[in-house]
Amino acid sequence: MNSRNIVLVAIIIGLMQASPSAALMSYSPVIIGGTNGGTVITWNIADCPDVPFAWGWMGEGAWLASVGDEMSFTVLSVEDDVNGELTLGNMTLVTNDTTIARELVLGVWGLTQFFPGLVIETDTTSITELNETAHASAQRVKGNYLNGTMHSRIEEMTLGGSTYTCIVFDYEQDPTGYGEPQRTTLAYDLNTGVLVWANTSYSFGTPYILTLELSHIVVPQQLHLETIVAVGAAVTLLAVLVVFARRRR
Repeated sequence: MNSRNIVLVAIIIGLMQASPSAALMSYSPVIIGGTNGGTVITWNIADCPDVPFAWGWMGEGAWLASVGDEMSFTVLSVEDDVNGELTLGNMTLVTNDTTIARELVLGVWGLTQFFPGLVIETDTTSITELNETAHASAQRVKGNYLNGTMHSRIEEMTLGGSTYTCIVFDYEQDPTGYGEPQRTTLAYDLNTGVLVWANTSYSFGTPYILTLELSHIVVPQQLHLETIVAVGAAVTLLAVLVVFARRRR
């Protein structure tokens, strides 16, 4: 590749990365925040408790949903965490991805906490760190009351006619001597980072189970406009440079 082409490629990459939707490269560019509503992710509730379950430690309320309902999450901002508006049964509130994972038991509250939540970062480094954290959360070490067995794998999953290449985490807590140990499976699409399938359960007095299946992802028109502008600018620049190069021959 000659020096002129190297500069051209660098400029095109710079233009594409200048798009706000790609500013946080560790999250998929389809995960867009917006005060007027960003990306909306919806899951079908295939199983859930038939009694209210408390949300929060300070009496913030309780949620009650039914099998066949939908759970939705509207992204408001993407920072170190993904913040948004969650609607689950009778409850709607603004919260963050980690809090949702804790409250809905989408993870493991071990000495090393593993709460990937509804959306994960999709770059190689983040996936590697997430995998290491998952296994550390279940380690059989002193003081880890959620020790157990954690397995992870890459698997293709088909839901609603769509096929996703996922990283899947399977966790089973060791027998507790009381109630039923926690069993949790979480599958994340490696393209978008979105939770594709989840099944989590335990019993500590009141049985709890939650099964979610990804229904659809609605991306704001903003993404499409930004992509068109970025690609259009790159194509225009390429044409100008080609004409300029010909004139210099």
